[in-house]
Amino acid sequence: MEVKDEEQQFIPPPIDHQPSLQFSCLVNESSGSSSQILFIPQVKSDLIPQLGQEFDSLDHVQNFYNVYAKDSGFGIRSHSSRKNRQEEVVRKEFCCFKQGLGVRNTTQSTVRRRGITREGCGAKLAVVKKGDKFVVSQFVEGHNHPFASPTTVHLLRSHRKVSSVKKALAKQLAAANVKPSQQMSISELQSRGLESVVFLQQDLYNVERDMRKSLAEHDADLLYEHFQMEKERNDGFTFAIEKDDEGRITHCFWADATARKSYKYFGDVVVFDTTYNTNRYSLIFVPILGVNHHRQTTLFGCAFLCDETTESFEWLFNVWLRAMPAGPPRMIITDEDPAITKAIGNVLPNTHHRFCMWHITNKFSEKIGALSYKEYYDEFKNCIWNSETSEQFVVGWQQVLKKANLSDNDWLQNLYNIRERWVPAYMKHLFSAHMTSSQRAEISHAFFKKYVSSNNSLLDFVTRFERALSHIRHNETTQDHRDMTERPHLKTMYPMEKTMSELYTHEIFYIFQEELFQNVAYKVTCTLEDEHQCVYTIERKKGSGLRARQVVIDKSSNHVGCSCKMFECDGIPCRHMLAYFNHLFIDDLPNEYILLRWTKLAKAMRVSYDLGMGSREIRDISLLEQRLKLFNLASNVIDEALAFEGGPRLVEEMLCSAQKELFELNKVSGDGDGSSVQVSSIRAHSSKEQLQVRAKGYGKRLKGVKEKATKKARRCNGCGLTGQSHDKWNCPILLNASSQGTRFNYEDNEDEDHNDYDDADE
Repeated sequence: MEVKDEEQQFIPPPIDHQPSLQFSCLVNESSGSSSQILFIPQVKSDLIPQLGQEFDSLDHVQNFYNVYAKDSGFGIRSHSSRKNRQEEVVRKEFCCFKQGLGVRNTTQSTVRRRGITREGCGAKLAVVKKGDKFVVSQFVEGHNHPFASPTTVHLLRSHRKVSSVKKALAKQLAAANVKPSQQMSISELQSRGLESVVFLQQDLYNVERDMRKSLAEHDADLLYEHFQMEKERNDGFTFAIEKDDEGRITHCFWADATARKSYKYFGDVVVFDTTYNTNRYSLIFVPILGVNHHRQTTLFGCAFLCDETTESFEWLFNVWLRAMPAGPPRMIITDEDPAITKAIGNVLPNTHHRFCMWHITNKFSEKIGALSYKEYYDEFKNCIWNSETSEQFVVGWQQVLKKANLSDNDWLQNLYNIRERWVPAYMKHLFSAHMTSSQRAEISHAFFKKYVSSNNSLLDFVTRFERALSHIRHNETTQDHRDMTERPHLKTMYPMEKTMSELYTHEIFYIFQEELFQNVAYKVTCTLEDEHQCVYTIERKKGSGLRARQVVIDKSSNHVGCSCKMFECDGIPCRHMLAYFNHLFIDDLPNEYILLRWTKLAKAMRVSYDLGMGSREIRDISLLEQRLKLFNLASNVIDEALAFEGGPRLVEEMLCSAQKELFELNKVSGDGDGSSVQVSSIRAHSSKEQLQVRAKGYGKRLKGVKEKATKKARRCNGCGLTGQSHDKWNCPILLNASSQGTRFNYEDNEDEDHNDYDDADE
């Protein structure tokens, strides 16, 4: 390295790895004693721009200068341009990234603290247009700053680039819920080091941001095109979109062929619930769910709603019913919501509407006060779950209200007025597939939100939701395979047990098996018989104070019914009915007590509806699949080349030749940005960009910064006093009440699988 300085010599630090990154340091003396050190890159001669050098386009100029800059150790950017009257660029300058002087506003505080990079460097390359070519007219080679080392040159902005293939790959990885930080780790492994990756993690976040911006105004149209493509794949896919007067989506429903067929098999009981924070517009997501023959969650359709009004729910129910291959469900379970209740009454008048038990019991702690809750909630719970008849519930409810002095509680009074919609004693005769709450929907919401976020566009949400849904359906397929290839273990020698193990799915059989195993512990006694019916009392052979059940046989129809109502509610014969069958030496369970929806043949029926006969393949090869295929091919070729002398050189020549051909293809295609992996064009921009909506369950009102900073005084929910240092768990009043011998029970969590058919103490 040559250093020219009359008074001092500047010796730069040694440069590792790449000896081509060399430069000369010159002193540019001006008037007076002022002097400036100029750094001259020392690179290969064929990389240095020459005056009069011609290029086909400005892109070629920029690429050539950028290659020169990377080999030298600096970055470039576009500086200035001049156009003619035809708006054609006739002169263009590219300069060093340190050109100009950085100016910072020191009076205004900023969150991001960026350093100053511009130092007045004068290095630049200027071209002018002559005919169809761009000719180098000016080239300033010297820089007023040292160059980046070979290990850091890839961090300069002009040398960081996320190619179109990488962008498409990042999009597919994002659809698989792979975060940019994890994508960066994948690129690091593929490139064998971060220094070989030509972009930063922040660049991946910027790509995601730019993609959101570019699709923001076309989100609704892209969603419509996605639905149209799904319908082309399979005629069984159906969707409906409704817009307002300004062209914005207000309601959207979709269901594929699998969801519609599932409703035909398992649509007798439906769970309906809304959820929030699933997309950037805060549209309300409404999955319509049910339970299949493995007691797994299954989907019957999805929707977006802009609000939670009666009109919106009525629109959804009407569209959903038209899309389903069967009639209305027998029961629908929802949260207690006036708008949903009114809509169901108008659209589904013959469907029994049940309120979610979990939501109701979960509100007791805040509605009746901490003291009353701790002292009397067990009695409320016993009254709710263990009342055999509606008369028992009414008597028990009034007794607890009077004892707790809560007769004037408006919330409890309202619950009592709607008791037919949530108290089990009023609904044990109705089939509910062993569901008493919408917790199945709550669990599904939590599962789906692992795949989606509030930053998703509508199209992103749908594609990610479909991926999550495929996992749920794969679990169902796995259980179907298990039922076909495995046999459950038997506990007894009953012929009935062996027969039902071949009919029921594994999950249902194990419930039936437990009931059958327990029936031997009961004795059967005929207590009443007349010309119309015969009543048997079923009670345990040993034990006192246990509830006895009555099995009633209708002589005209030979129908057997039990007072526990397990078969009517769950569709599985209870131990009391099985004890009666065992008493009569009935070895095979009668067909009328075997529900098809719980058997392995539940999906054997043919759904003769416009659901399509299969998916038509549309060529859409995944970039991940293509990339893996090429990697494997290249790896095999390299391994074979290393096995003999001359092989590596042959492979290198072939790869260089292929690289040149690809470069020429990119030149022919235009901008060379990979048109084959670009986002599909939008046929017609007919929908306006969605606006942010705010649902009543979305959250509390928005607060300002000052209001958020103000700390709210602490309030004890036990004594009700504000500004105290204690809460209801260490409240002195509650502790004193507890020490006086009052028994409290803190266990208030109701499980969905609560079995209220087992014998309980009177």
